[in-house]
Amino acid sequence: MLFAWIGFIKPGAEQIPQEVNIESNDFLTQPYINIHSVGPLCDAASRRAAMMMIFEAEDREAAQALVDDSPYKRAGIYERYDLYEYRNEVG
Repeated sequence: MLFAWIGFIKPGAEQIPQEVNIESNDFLTQPYINIHSVGPLCDAASRRAAMMMIFEAEDREAAQALVDDSPYKRAGIYERYDLYEYRNEVG
């Protein structure tokens, strides 16, 4: 199953600490879940407003387990975050 996870960054938390970025690199290169795409969602002023990740997981429970381990989430950078089942219709 495909999932989309969007974490909305708290105002003022756009500058991610270097140690969190390093942890995120390790998190994103884990070999257990196939991650299709990861990147920032930017507002009209080109500021990072959220992060989005599209990935495969066996089921919602496995997807939730992955996002619960996010370094950004653990660091308290997100104001809110949502996990969705993603159904790709093109491509």
